[in-house]
Amino acid sequence: MAYESFLIGARMARNLAAKCLEEAETADPARAFYLIAEHDRHIDRAEDYEMRASWCAPKIPQEIAA
Repeated sequence: MAYESFLIGARMARNLAAKCLEEAETADPARAFYLIAEHDRHIDRAEDYEMRASWCAPKIPQEIAA
């Protein structure tokens, strides 16, 4: 359950980051600077969620190489 929640959070953060960049293209320079900073924060948050998801990831049995 935690694994899926973290992945959903990461996906949502990446979507917000994409929206910030999209809006920054047409914004005035001061607003664009703010939106780019917001994009960076959302990307950092997405990476944090993905790291936490990796801690909770279900274990997959692996074959031992001969």
